Amino acid sequence: MVELASFLHRPERIETLRLSALLDSPAEEAFDRLSRLAARLLGAPIALVSLVDSDRQFFKSCIGLEIEPWKSARQTPLSHSFCKHNHVAGQPLVIEDARTHPLVRDNRATTELDVVAYLGFPLATANGQVLGSFCVIDTKPRAWAEQDIEMLRDLAAAVMAEIQLRIEIATRQEVEGERDTLGELNSQLVSEIAARKRAEDEQRMLKAQLEQTHKIEAIGKLAGGVAHDLNNLLAPCMIYVSLLLEDDDLSERHREIIERINETGLRARAVIRELLTFGRMQADEHTVTDLNEVIINMESLLRRAVPEDTTIAMKLGQSLDNVYADPSQLERVLLNLVVNSADAMPGGGRLVIETGMATLTADDLASNPEATAGDFVMLTVSDDGVGMDDDTARQLFDPFFSTKGPSGVGLGLTTVCGAALQHGGTVRCTSEVGVGTEMRFYLPGTKLAVGSNDADRRSVEHNDTNYTIFVAEDDQSVRESTVLALQTRGFHVLSAANGSDALEQLIAHDGPVDLLLTDVVMPGMSGRALYDRAVVIRPTLNVLYMSGYNDDIASHRGGLSPGSQFIAKPFVKDELLEKVSAVLLSRRTGQTV
Repeated sequence: MVELASFLHRPERIETLRLSALLDSPAEEAFDRLSRLAARLLGAPIALVSLVDSDRQFFKSCIGLEIEPWKSARQTPLSHSFCKHNHVAGQPLVIEDARTHPLVRDNRATTELDVVAYLGFPLATANGQVLGSFCVIDTKPRAWAEQDIEMLRDLAAAVMAEIQLRIEIATRQEVEGERDTLGELNSQLVSEIAARKRAEDEQRMLKAQLEQTHKIEAIGKLAGGVAHDLNNLLAPCMIYVSLLLEDDDLSERHREIIERINETGLRARAVIRELLTFGRMQADEHTVTDLNEVIINMESLLRRAVPEDTTIAMKLGQSLDNVYADPSQLERVLLNLVVNSADAMPGGGRLVIETGMATLTADDLASNPEATAGDFVMLTVSDDGVGMDDDTARQLFDPFFSTKGPSGVGLGLTTVCGAALQHGGTVRCTSEVGVGTEMRFYLPGTKLAVGSNDADRRSVEHNDTNYTIFVAEDDQSVRESTVLALQTRGFHVLSAANGSDALEQLIAHDGPVDLLLTDVVMPGMSGRALYDRAVVIRPTLNVLYMSGYNDDIASHRGGLSPGSQFIAKPFVKDELLEKVSAVLLSRRTGQTV
């Protein structure tokens, strides 16, 4: 990375800034319009077009900046600048919380300008001179979404088009000198008007595209919200139907009718999942999976994904445990690891995909406190490429860290790491410069067979009448049907419609409570907040979260930690009992569900 002092004082950069004629110039609607658009689309209170001089930053546009004297002066010293750090062309500077970020936590902008979250793109000319930054700022911590980054990238390109236009005009004036005739001046004016019209046309097209994207996102959120409400309506229906089907006294005619109702409910659930898919809220489908079979099925795709001068060797272990995982997520993990290894061998080489069993201790799993030591299924992808030094390897799984330059997004290995943690496993890397890299992806194994029936997926050898479960759910129909389903298994069940009532009952109840089954999003107190308070009262209490949203959306809204046990509504009775029993079994045996 270019050193900051060298970047700030580079003569070519300072000269390009001068040619732009933008420093200390009045505000212009062209820049303010783009800043307002960025603030509105990204939901940020502040948006800036910041030009970084050798000793200050000047705001060509400062939408939402209300603090004096900086608002009136439209500039600050570099001691108050995050934009001075945004000097690697093509790469965004993404800061979720400046107060803890090592690059800017001592910057005076955090205390005097209330800058906490920052997302900025460098404003770079065609010849690579970075003049400043186009950024949005939030006054509270914020995790910037990938869509936020892409939107700001497109808007920054439009800002740079405005700046480039001024540089080209100024350069042409200096080279050609002053025009002496009215005809020459008119020709220049016509050219400038045409260039501005092209820039305005591009901005209008970009604005239309962004507005269309925003509309699609809004429709997706609406679809997800509708799906959540439908799930809550469907959940009790499916439980009651599954209870009716257990009645041995049903006539054949009545059983046939109820089975058709059950089939219709399952089809309705499939339609709801299509809505969630449209809204990009579809939950992962975990099932008992043969890792070797996933690799074999992907072999032809993997060979097409790497250059012809890269060979792939398979060393698939025998007698592997199966894994309880989402097969599509395993495919994404494998593809990411293989593509990264191939990129590390620009001149070609040998890539090895290997599977086997491994035993991990608690120390090995320090990065994932939710995981439990024991036997794991291991996927290894190794190469004989350029390798990495220790400093690079330490940052390997950091979001947006990439060794591929402007073409690298830096999310592939972050996704791999997230998948390992979500499945109760871990990922490890060994690398040596000039020798190669080995990536090892671990998942907890299961002795269950592929294709096991849902009701037989977990075998719980205990007397359910010895367990007490507390159900916290604000929807009365869902709560009552869930309680009834649990009672048919012999569980002792307590229930409440909100977190406050649940806490009062947990305090007043004399006997043990083994499991809290709670909705994630409830009025007044979320399921996570309820459990955090309840576990103080009852330290041995376990928790299973449920929601009409999928686990990703529910985790975001409810603040769940990675690896939290979760079941998506609607569920039939056997699915609920299987999940509850599995969580209770994992509590007793220390195994990961």
